[in-house]
Amino acid sequence: MATVLVVLMVVSTGGLSPPCAAAAKEEKPVVVLPPAAAPGEAPSAEAAAFVRSCCETALPAERDASSFCYDELLPYADSFGGNQVKVTEVAATILSNNLSAYLDELRKVQDGAGKGDQNLMGCVDGFTDATNVNITKEALDSLGRLAAAGDGKRSKEDLENVQNWIKGVDKHYVGGNAAGSDCETGYLYTYNDDLPAQETLGNCLYTASSLINHIKL
Repeated sequence: MATVLVVLMVVSTGGLSPPCAAAAKEEKPVVVLPPAAAPGEAPSAEAAAFVRSCCETALPAERDASSFCYDELLPYADSFGGNQVKVTEVAATILSNNLSAYLDELRKVQDGAGKGDQNLMGCVDGFTDATNVNITKEALDSLGRLAAAGDGKRSKEDLENVQNWIKGVDKHYVGGNAAGSDCETGYLYTYNDDLPAQETLGNCLYTASSLINHIKL
């Protein structure tokens, strides 16, 4: 009888499922911004003038876009040290954070009011690809190396990594068949109240892409 009991215990134990693990959370890129000026504190006049110059150079004919660029990056002005690529790196990091928030909002809408919306589904799929943790990390790492390298010493491969990332984001933001995307962000207006990140996404993208296009090797 003892032998039978042992056998039953072994069979029973072997049939047990491991403890149910919590559903794995989607991995997101870890992006860290430099310290921003405290509320009420202004950066040095020289640092502020440098940020304005970078924004006006990258967005010369776009007064509103240049102003958004300046306002967005001014709190980090003292961390740039006259390095245009550091300015770009912060703009790209802000964009990455905005994209993550936007994708989270799209998914919540998809589970609620937007259930069954094929365009919304295309946008979720598109921005999931655009915010892929590996692609985003590679792009931000490349920007870090570009910022650390001096003029004339920057890697073409690193610049291409960044350009490919921003093109992938832009493809789904612009959307439509012509851009090679199943997402039409213009048709998401019915969910505007549930997509607050969309309000600044366009300007964040335009700022980052314009600054990236002005990186010199």
